[in-house]
Amino acid sequence: MKKILFFMILSGVVILSSCKKSFLQQLPTSSITSGNFYHTQLDIQQAVTGTYSSLRDWPVDIYWYLSEIRSNNYYVTSDGAQRDWYNFNNFQATAEDQTLHDTWQSLYQMINRANEVLANINGVPFDNPALKTQYKAEVRFLRAFAYFQLVRLWGNVPLVDRVITPAEGVQIKQSSPADVYKFITAEMNAVKDSLPAQYNAASDLGRVTSWAAKGILANVYLTMAGYPLGQKDKLDSAKALLQAIISNEGATPVLSLAPHYSDLWGYKNNNKHFMMEVQYASGGLGIGSSFPSQNIPPNLSVSLVNVRSLLFDLSVQVSPDLISSFDTSDLRFNATIDTSYTTSDNPPQHSNTPFFKKFVDFGLTNLTSYNDWPEDFPLLRYADVLLMYAEVLNDEAGTPPTQAISILNRVRARAGLQPVNPATTANFVTAMNNEYRHEFADEGQYWFYLVRTGQAVQIMNNWFQATGRSKTISNNNLVYPIPQTEIDIYPGLYKQNPGY
Repeated sequence: MKKILFFMILSGVVILSSCKKSFLQQLPTSSITSGNFYHTQLDIQQAVTGTYSSLRDWPVDIYWYLSEIRSNNYYVTSDGAQRDWYNFNNFQATAEDQTLHDTWQSLYQMINRANEVLANINGVPFDNPALKTQYKAEVRFLRAFAYFQLVRLWGNVPLVDRVITPAEGVQIKQSSPADVYKFITAEMNAVKDSLPAQYNAASDLGRVTSWAAKGILANVYLTMAGYPLGQKDKLDSAKALLQAIISNEGATPVLSLAPHYSDLWGYKNNNKHFMMEVQYASGGLGIGSSFPSQNIPPNLSVSLVNVRSLLFDLSVQVSPDLISSFDTSDLRFNATIDTSYTTSDNPPQHSNTPFFKKFVDFGLTNLTSYNDWPEDFPLLRYADVLLMYAEVLNDEAGTPPTQAISILNRVRARAGLQPVNPATTANFVTAMNNEYRHEFADEGQYWFYLVRTGQAVQIMNNWFQATGRSKTISNNNLVYPIPQTEIDIYPGLYKQNPGY
């Protein structure tokens, strides 16, 4: 059993359980106050792990609903299921969509938890002062990471860096994206070198490392250099961080490109190829993942009778455009998408309805429900570091530099593809688009890449036209509406995003 996940149960159920109230309405930690909880090092340990527990919502809510389904990797054909994914895929999101409310709450829950730890940790005696420093660094990083998600999804968001009272909360207005990013980079820079380079104990799997912090901070800087801020000077900051990681390739197991793409998937690998991931475990303990169940067709003939199709809807399909974009020799296709399978009908039928299988481990037979999968979900992989570095090198050069092309071809080679030699920056960007789309399909990275590189509007409008949908989007559609539940808490405090 993974120890960090065990403490997620304690922390999520016992310590910090107020996930449905607005952060503006919450007292510090529901019924558990700083005055009667934070006494020992173990109390802090549980509270830190409780901060991590908020990550468990991210794969479905952020990286699937609000990112992957947003892109041209999915095609949602109807709203018959009355689920938010139709609105997101068709850029018809409203402030009343439940997923927006839930995700906003989950992110501010993580922020609240981090603020609570930071407000109380100095008053708790530690046998090991270095561990206290590490815990502070972990929660400061997680808080900044939560703000990175918030600013990418909503733009102008409230910035809260301490425990607040309800009275104070209704005075905190939205901060500009520039100010939020300033806070994120200051926090991540302050703690990135206070985190361990790796954790040797199996019980610490899933904790953020210094390498993961640097890689995600590089992503933050790349995003600042692109849309919407356009702060090109941040490319140098991203480059320095990525160089530091790549120059230490092999220093830890995760700082390497897995020999085979298929090695990345399957719960038995237990994240050995992920620089940072969301940890899950099966066994009916309440710490499993529902993400694979989002993708399993309702009539798939497998032994997973308890999990099959409870969330999947046939109106949510792998985009034919994504399928046709793969080179026929790309090994990632068969590791990512299934296009031919036998149904559970009586008699069994053959189906060609494609589905994402990357996170579906067909060898599992002991799952208790649709949300009991043990498959970890990657938040950062070494391939992401390599491609971000190639992106930086191309952005700062007039023509694609040899090193950027070499890195691109290294990722392609693992996929069984022949090298390319793009002669222009535009050709290089096209090649990068394909790599991000195919390397990270169903991982939620591709959409954020399109937005930061300023290509999302054009690519999506071209796709809408190609699929016969009379729809166009603008930059206003690249962020979501502020949840109406938040707008209504204190009328006039928040401004709704343009276009909603």
